[in-house]
Amino acid sequence: MKLKNHIINEDDLIEKILPKIEERVKTKVVRSIICALEDQIYPSEETFKKEFIKRVKKAGKSKGKIFRTAKDLEVYLKNLGK
Repeated sequence: MKLKNHIINEDDLIEKILPKIEERVKTKVVRSIICALEDQIYPSEETFKKEFIKRVKKAGKSKGKIFRTAKDLEVYLKNLGK
C-alpha cells in the first residue's frame, strides 16, 4: 500500500516546525514589549498635541519680559545659566 509511505510521524513533524513557531512567538513578544515601553516613555501624538496647544495658549496670555536695550537682554541671558 502506498499510504504507509506517506504516514508522518507526529514527533518528527513537531521537531521540524517547533523552531519556527518559537521564533514567531519570540518576535511577537518582543514587539509587544517594545510597544508597551514606547507607550510609557513617549506620549501619544494626541497628548503631545494637546500639551503643545496648552503651552502656546499660556504663552499667548503671558506679558513676557521686555528688554529696553540689547545689553539688558545680554545680561539677562548670561544670568540664566547661573
